[in-house]
Amino acid sequence: MYDVIVRSTLFGIRNADKVMTTNDKGRFLADVGQFTKAAQTAAQLDNVLGKGATAALDAMNCAANGHKVLTKAGKAATWASNHVNPLLIGAAGYRVAIAEDKPQALKREALGMTSMFIGEALMSTAFNSKYMTTVKSLMKNKYAKATLLILQGVAFVAGSIASSTLGYKIGDKLFPQRKQKEENKKILNKALTEFKTTQKALKAEAPNRTLDNKQVSA
Repeated sequence: MYDVIVRSTLFGIRNADKVMTTNDKGRFLADVGQFTKAAQTAAQLDNVLGKGATAALDAMNCAANGHKVLTKAGKAATWASNHVNPLLIGAAGYRVAIAEDKPQALKREALGMTSMFIGEALMSTAFNSKYMTTVKSLMKNKYAKATLLILQGVAFVAGSIASSTLGYKIGDKLFPQRKQKEENKKILNKALTEFKTTQKALKAEAPNRTLDNKQVSA
């Protein structure tokens, strides 16, 4: 459970920062879902953290009782917690919709999201492998086991970010933005113009050099 709490919280913090500091507002619902998932998972723990999370959820349920808007908001948060990945895909669609170069943005987002999901699938397979299951079963100390799960959560977040970053960078290389294409074209045209100018200058100087050489020979 600790791994789910850690990764949901870290993803929630990261997405909240993007929602507040960038134009990536499409992450809002996924962000709500991640924090809700963290709270719901924490409430299942039989310790201080679990009791605190349970108390917080109970307080929100009491506050929402009799208020249609708050009740619907609570249901929406629960729904979001169970559909984080589709919401992240929706956020990617939002980024494509607001992009100036939509075809490029679509290809870039497809590579970035695909790379992220592949990375997460590989990590989930590794963390839930027979070997890791055996290791966890042999750990008798609950604090050591909790530490391992926390580290798994952190590693999952780091791996997910690294995977998506790699996909986006590949997308940027394979599908540069229209502005970048135009800039590259201008640089190429400038280089060709300078080359042609240099060639003309050399050709113009060639007869004079030939004449000078004949005069020296004479």
